[in-house]
Amino acid sequence: MELDFIEVWDNYEQLSEEEKTMIREAMSGPLRDVIGKVFGTEFDRMLGQFAASEPAPKRGLAARKPAT
Repeated sequence: MELDFIEVWDNYEQLSEEEKTMIREAMSGPLRDVIGKVFGTEFDRMLGQFAASEPAPKRGLAARKPAT
């Protein structure tokens, strides 16, 4: 099985922020270990890129901190 990392990353970038968060959470937990065992170390390294990616900074009203 060969995967084009650029294509995979482009597909990831097309996800909604909620979907990206779901992937980051899954790839930072035990699910990543299981998937890595099934698909191998190269695939696991690629998954690590998703776990390491940061969510986009909030802008506009979403960036405001609530008043205390």
